[in-house]
Amino acid sequence: MKIKNTLTYSLLFCLIFLMSCGPAKMNSTWTKDNYVNRDYGKIAVIGISKNLNSRTVFEQDAVKLLRENGINAVEGIGLFPPTGGEKMRTAKEYIKIIKEQNLDGVLTMALIDSQESDRYEPGETVYIPSYYRVGRYIVRRYNTIDTPGYYRSSKSFLIEAVLYNVKGELVEGKETMVWTGQSSLVDPSSVASASKSFTKQMVNQLLGDGIITVAQ
Repeated sequence: MKIKNTLTYSLLFCLIFLMSCGPAKMNSTWTKDNYVNRDYGKIAVIGISKNLNSRTVFEQDAVKLLRENGINAVEGIGLFPPTGGEKMRTAKEYIKIIKEQNLDGVLTMALIDSQESDRYEPGETVYIPSYYRVGRYIVRRYNTIDTPGYYRSSKSFLIEAVLYNVKGELVEGKETMVWTGQSSLVDPSSVASASKSFTKQMVNQLLGDGIITVAQ
């Protein structure tokens, strides 16, 4: 009976461990009603940012993960390079590039909000033992040292990904958005770590939910 109980607890622990270590996914998502035709032959991944380094890192990481899972993805910076200044492409220009490159999907990533806050970290009480003699006996007592609390600055970034289905005839004003997902990153140590964290969540969500499938 004892062995059986031990085995049961071990299996339960393993199950809980596996569930807690599942694929990292996004904080919130939305999918268009009656979304079908989810197989894509070629997807352009576009980082929307004025910072070219950030854009490049995010695009490269996302494309790498998608390709590792059999999705034909390309970096958007080569197809949609920065225009310079405040000039914006027109809808007709975007449609022209999409058709020329035979794209049937466009996946964008953009920082939509950032917040900085101060979080109070309470101090700690440390107990340090000390010893002294009383007659024939050694007596132990504890001295306490209180460390002060402090405020720590924390910065969070809200990043949104949007998938557009650009199959078929494209015209200005046609609604092509089929999926969005958002995730918050708290105190990322660098652009590289932020990119790896977000793109992993994004790709896990897209593939895990069957939002993107390999074209047959």
